[in-house]
Amino acid sequence: MIERAQQAVAEAHLQDRDIELRVVDMAKTELSDRFADVVISNCVINLCPDKDAVYNEAFRVLRPGGRLAISDIVLTENIDPELRERFQSTWAGCLGGAIPEEDYWQTVREAGFVGVQVVARHTLTREELEAMACCPGEEFTPPPAREDLARVQAKVASIKFTAIKPSLSKGTAESEA
Repeated sequence: MIERAQQAVAEAHLQDRDIELRVVDMAKTELSDRFADVVISNCVINLCPDKDAVYNEAFRVLRPGGRLAISDIVLTENIDPELRERFQSTWAGCLGGAIPEEDYWQTVREAGFVGVQVVARHTLTREELEAMACCPGEEFTPPPAREDLARVQAKVASIKFTAIKPSLSKGTAESEA
């Protein structure tokens, strides 16, 4: 993954910039407070059991005015608890950790982020849902039952959004310095 990210940095001609790539636990990065200008995640947070911890950690490591750029998977409506439990039994599959969209936005807001802007939202097709349900591959995640997939069809969406960590006010900046 790091190699692919380094390649993307080179392809964008950004190798002369102060860009640092690391592999970390998203809920506990061990990075210092206000370390980063941007936090980017591409379809990973849905795989984390504690999304509150992930977004609280992103907020902590971002500098005031820092930005999130996130792509993730959400449920567009609640699903049957038994069905949800079956998807969670294979947590590595992208549906295992998907939560209702409104709960997702609440998590982002409660972490302290503002200016949330949805850049793209796409309800997954049956084919996309089938491919994603056993991602990264059947050798790691067995495919769910076809009837389970049929029950979530039109209820799973890919969302892409940005958000901002608010800038500090003058009084707050002085007290934290």
